[in-house]
Amino acid sequence: MKLIDMKCPACGGLITRNSEGKMVICEYCGSRYLLDDEASVFQEDAAYDDLEVDSSLPMVEYAEQACASFLENFDNGSFNEARKIVRGLGVGDGEDIFLIHDDTFMKSGKNGFAITDRGLYCRELSEEATFVDWQTFARLADPVLDNSYIRCAGKSVCYYTDDSDLLPELLKLYRNLHRHALRRA
Repeated sequence: MKLIDMKCPACGGLITRNSEGKMVICEYCGSRYLLDDEASVFQEDAAYDDLEVDSSLPMVEYAEQACASFLENFDNGSFNEARKIVRGLGVGDGEDIFLIHDDTFMKSGKNGFAITDRGLYCRELSEEATFVDWQTFARLADPVLDNSYIRCAGKSVCYYTDDSDLLPELLKLYRNLHRHALRRA
Protein backbone atom coordinates (compact mmCIF):
# COMPACT_ATOMS: atom_id res chain seq x y z
CA MET A 1 0.00 0.00 0.00
CA LYS A 2 1.54 3.29 -1.14
CA LEU A 3 1.26 6.45 1.00
CA ILE A 4 1.17 9.85 -0.66
CA ASP A 5 1.97 13.08 1.21
CA MET A 6 0.13 16.24 0.14
CA LYS A 7 -0.12 19.81 1.40
CA CYS A 8 -3.54 21.25 2.16
CA PRO A 9 -4.33 24.04 -0.31
CA ALA A 10 -6.14 25.94 2.45
CA CYS A 11 -3.61 25.99 5.29
CA GLY A 12 -0.46 24.28 3.97
CA GLY A 13 -0.75 21.49 6.55
CA LEU A 14 0.44 18.03 5.63
CA ILE A 15 -2.27 15.57 4.53
CA THR A 16 -1.41 11.90 4.36
CA ARG A 17 -3.85 9.57 2.68
CA ASN A 18 -4.06 5.98 1.71
CA SER A 19 -3.59 5.81 -2.07
CA GLU A 20 -6.94 3.98 -2.38
CA GLY A 21 -8.99 6.78 -0.81
CA LYS A 22 -10.66 9.57 -2.82
CA MET A 23 -11.65 11.85 0.09
CA VAL A 24 -8.94 13.48 2.20
CA ILE A 25 -9.41 15.66 5.25
CA CYS A 26 -6.80 18.07 6.57
CA GLU A 27 -6.28 17.22 10.21
CA TYR A 28 -5.18 20.79 10.96
CA CYS A 29 -7.93 22.96 9.45
CA GLY A 30 -10.63 20.37 8.69
CA SER A 31 -10.90 21.17 4.98
CA ARG A 32 -12.22 18.28 2.92
CA TYR A 33 -11.12 17.49 -0.61
CA LEU A 34 -11.79 14.96 -3.31
CA LEU A 35 -8.65 13.87 -5.06
CA ASP A 36 -8.86 13.65 -8.84
CA ASP A 37 -6.31 10.90 -9.46
CA GLU A 38 -6.16 11.46 -13.20
CA ALA A 39 -5.22 15.12 -12.93
CA SER A 40 -3.50 14.79 -9.53
CA VAL A 41 -5.26 17.90 -8.20
CA PHE A 42 -7.50 18.72 -5.27
CA GLN A 43 -11.12 19.55 -5.83
CA GLU A 44 -12.68 21.17 -2.81
CA ASP A 45 -15.69 19.36 -1.42
CA ALA A 46 -18.56 21.82 -1.79
CA ALA A 47 -20.16 20.39 1.34
CA TYR A 48 -17.41 21.44 3.76
CA ASP A 49 -19.58 24.11 5.31
CA ASP A 50 -22.23 23.05 7.76
CA LEU A 51 -23.96 26.41 8.18
CA GLU A 52 -27.72 26.48 7.96
CA VAL A 53 -27.84 29.88 6.27
CA ASP A 54 -29.86 30.84 3.19
CA SER A 55 -27.39 31.37 0.36
CA SER A 56 -29.73 33.77 -1.46
CA LEU A 57 -29.46 36.45 1.23
CA PRO A 58 -27.71 39.78 0.66
CA MET A 59 -24.13 39.78 2.00
CA VAL A 60 -24.85 41.69 5.22
CA GLU A 61 -27.76 39.43 6.19
CA TYR A 62 -25.75 36.33 5.32
CA ALA A 63 -22.81 37.54 7.45
CA GLU A 64 -25.13 38.27 10.38
CA GLN A 65 -26.76 34.82 10.22
CA ALA A 66 -23.46 33.00 9.64
CA CYS A 67 -21.93 34.68 12.69
CA ALA A 68 -25.03 33.92 14.78
CA SER A 69 -24.81 30.26 13.72
CA PHE A 70 -21.09 30.22 14.58
CA LEU A 71 -21.80 31.68 18.04
CA GLU A 72 -24.56 29.13 18.68
CA ASN A 73 -22.13 26.30 18.04
CA PHE A 74 -18.78 27.64 19.22
CA ASP A 75 -19.17 30.53 21.66
CA ASN A 76 -16.53 29.92 24.31
CA GLY A 77 -17.12 33.23 26.06
CA SER A 78 -14.33 35.06 24.25
CA PHE A 79 -16.53 36.80 21.66
CA ASN A 80 -17.73 39.66 23.79
CA GLU A 81 -17.99 43.24 22.61
CA ALA A 82 -15.99 45.66 24.71
CA ARG A 83 -15.31 49.33 24.15
CA LYS A 84 -11.52 48.84 23.99
CA ILE A 85 -11.52 46.30 21.14
CA VAL A 86 -14.12 48.31 19.20
CA ARG A 87 -11.88 51.37 19.53
CA GLY A 88 -8.68 49.37 18.90
CA LEU A 89 -10.04 47.97 15.64
CA GLY A 90 -11.49 51.30 14.54
CA VAL A 91 -15.06 50.01 14.21
CA GLY A 92 -17.27 53.00 13.40
CA ASP A 93 -20.18 54.29 15.43
CA GLY A 94 -23.44 52.75 14.31
CA GLU A 95 -21.86 49.68 12.68
CA ASP A 96 -23.57 46.40 13.48
CA ILE A 97 -21.02 44.01 14.99
CA PHE A 98 -21.80 40.36 14.29
CA LEU A 99 -18.69 38.78 15.81
CA ILE A 100 -15.83 40.40 17.73
CA HIS A 101 -12.87 39.11 19.71
CA ASP A 102 -10.24 40.89 21.82
CA ASP A 103 -7.20 38.62 21.64
CA THR A 104 -5.14 40.38 24.30
CA PHE A 105 -4.64 38.80 27.71
CA MET A 106 -5.64 41.94 29.61
CA LYS A 107 -8.42 42.85 27.11
CA SER A 108 -6.66 46.06 26.08
CA GLY A 109 -8.07 46.02 22.54
CA LYS A 110 -4.68 45.89 20.81
CA ASN A 111 -5.15 42.53 19.02
CA GLY A 112 -8.24 40.86 17.64
CA PHE A 113 -10.85 40.88 14.91
CA ALA A 114 -14.43 41.83 14.12
CA ILE A 115 -17.01 40.95 11.50
CA THR A 116 -19.47 43.79 10.94
CA ASP A 117 -22.12 44.90 8.49
CA ARG A 118 -19.42 46.84 6.59
CA GLY A 119 -16.79 44.07 6.44
CA LEU A 120 -13.81 42.63 8.32
CA TYR A 121 -11.50 44.27 10.84
CA CYS A 122 -8.23 42.83 12.11
CA ARG A 123 -5.47 44.07 14.36
CA GLU A 124 -2.41 42.01 15.05
CA LEU A 125 0.53 42.28 17.41
CA SER A 126 0.52 46.06 17.94
CA GLU A 127 0.17 46.80 14.22
CA GLU A 128 -2.31 49.25 12.80
CA ALA A 129 -5.83 47.91 12.41
CA THR A 130 -6.88 46.88 8.91
CA PHE A 131 -10.30 46.91 7.33
CA VAL A 132 -11.58 44.95 4.31
CA ASP A 133 -15.05 45.79 2.98
CA TRP A 134 -17.24 43.01 1.55
CA GLN A 135 -16.60 43.89 -2.10
CA THR A 136 -12.82 43.89 -1.62
CA PHE A 137 -13.05 40.64 0.34
CA ALA A 138 -14.77 38.99 -2.63
CA ARG A 139 -11.82 39.93 -4.87
CA LEU A 140 -9.18 38.49 -2.54
CA ALA A 141 -7.88 34.92 -2.64
CA ASP A 142 -9.57 32.26 -0.52
CA PRO A 143 -8.94 32.54 3.23
CA VAL A 144 -6.09 30.37 4.54
CA LEU A 145 -4.63 29.66 7.96
CA ASP A 146 -1.22 31.09 8.75
CA ASN A 147 -0.38 30.20 12.36
CA SER A 148 -2.81 32.33 14.43
CA TYR A 149 -3.99 34.33 11.43
CA ILE A 150 -6.54 33.91 8.71
CA ARG A 151 -5.24 35.69 5.63
CA CYS A 152 -6.51 36.39 2.13
CA ALA A 153 -3.80 37.13 -0.42
CA GLY A 154 -1.43 37.92 2.45
CA LYS A 155 -3.88 40.37 4.04
CA SER A 156 -4.84 39.54 7.63
CA VAL A 157 -8.59 39.31 8.20
CA CYS A 158 -8.58 37.45 11.54
CA TYR A 159 -6.15 37.13 14.44
CA TYR A 160 -7.03 34.55 17.07
CA THR A 161 -4.84 32.75 19.61
CA ASP A 162 -7.20 31.89 22.49
CA ASP A 163 -8.24 28.36 21.54
CA SER A 164 -6.35 26.56 18.77
CA ASP A 165 -9.22 24.08 18.33
CA LEU A 166 -11.51 26.94 17.38
CA LEU A 167 -9.26 28.47 14.71
CA PRO A 168 -10.23 25.86 12.05
CA GLU A 169 -13.89 26.62 12.78
CA LEU A 170 -13.21 30.33 12.29
CA LEU A 171 -11.51 29.46 9.00
CA LYS A 172 -14.68 27.65 7.88
CA LEU A 173 -16.72 30.72 8.82
CA TYR A 174 -14.42 33.02 6.83
CA ARG A 175 -14.47 30.64 3.86
CA ASN A 176 -18.27 30.60 3.90
CA LEU A 177 -18.32 34.39 4.07
CA HIS A 178 -15.82 34.56 1.20
CA ARG A 179 -17.79 32.11 -0.92
CA HIS A 180 -20.96 34.14 -0.37
CA ALA A 181 -19.17 37.43 -1.10
CA LEU A 182 -18.01 35.92 -4.40
CA ARG A 183 -21.60 34.98 -5.29
CA ARG A 184 -22.83 38.48 -4.47
CA ALA A 185 -20.03 40.30 -6.33
